[in-house]
Amino acid sequence: MKTTLTAGLLAGVVASFAAQASAQDMSAQQAVEALNLGALAELYESGAAGPDTSPAEALLIDMGALTSEDLGDSEAASAKLDRFVADLQDRSESYIGNVSDRNIVERVLKAWDEAKVIEDDAVLDLLNGLVDQGFMTGYNVLDTADLSNFDPELMLRYGHSSIDHAVQLLYLMKREGFDPKVQFTPKSSAFVFLPEWGEPPASVVTFDSGTMVNVMVEYNLDFEFSSVERKQAFMDLINDYAKRDDEDETGLIIDAWWQPFYRSYVPMDRYEPLSENRVQIGGYQADIVTLPADAAPMVEKIATVDGVGEVSTTEIWVNPAFYRYMGGDFK
Repeated sequence: MKTTLTAGLLAGVVASFAAQASAQDMSAQQAVEALNLGALAELYESGAAGPDTSPAEALLIDMGALTSEDLGDSEAASAKLDRFVADLQDRSESYIGNVSDRNIVERVLKAWDEAKVIEDDAVLDLLNGLVDQGFMTGYNVLDTADLSNFDPELMLRYGHSSIDHAVQLLYLMKREGFDPKVQFTPKSSAFVFLPEWGEPPASVVTFDSGTMVNVMVEYNLDFEFSSVERKQAFMDLINDYAKRDDEDETGLIIDAWWQPFYRSYVPMDRYEPLSENRVQIGGYQADIVTLPADAAPMVEKIATVDGVGEVSTTEIWVNPAFYRYMGGDFK
């Protein structure tokens, strides 16, 4: 089972460089050696990036690992270098770029154009059967190969169905100075379709029991921010521009939801706890979000079904509007 990179694993990667530099004092030269960039650093001259800068410091400034101002604070510089080295050494991440990339939207649109509702009939039949038996009312399923494996301390996962919304959100983030890493993950989303909603669309599957399930393509946008502070600021961005509070509200990006849905995998101020129940079937992962009190009974029932692999629950922390939605609140 592939999991997100935990804070402990990230710390372990960083610790692997402790033999070259203490956790409090990684120098520019040690960072360059850890990244095997010594020959490149030799192409720089002392003072190339400012008075008294070394070739290693000049290289790291060019790479964006440091700024000239960082050189006056050895502790801050060391902390930046620790994270930068660990990030470059980490091979588990999967992402399509940063918000600041000129063609980030092009990459997202290409991934969306190529996205399909899951075509593995055996997996779909199994998951839809769980809905038909009343074990759950819906699910999101994705290919585990598409997981970002971002650092959970810095990552938020934002879910939506409108690709136009994703495009406008990315441009909005760029305008507002956000520059996180981005992973775009298409997913199949399924939910019970009720008869009172009218004529079911072609995407609805009807079971012998009469239960109707609508399966459609949605997506997750995973963001890994440069700091916890920028991660925290994302909620204010969404509240200002991507959360609807009134039917006639203006000043929002397209397809703004009453209850946006984004989650952290570590506790955060202003966020509320829920449970994400994960069902592993082959190379796929189905996620079902519940109130914490409902998680254990659901997992216990699902685990008894033939063909289901690992079933587990992980804690998540969600934005207040979605938490209220889980309790039946419209807004």
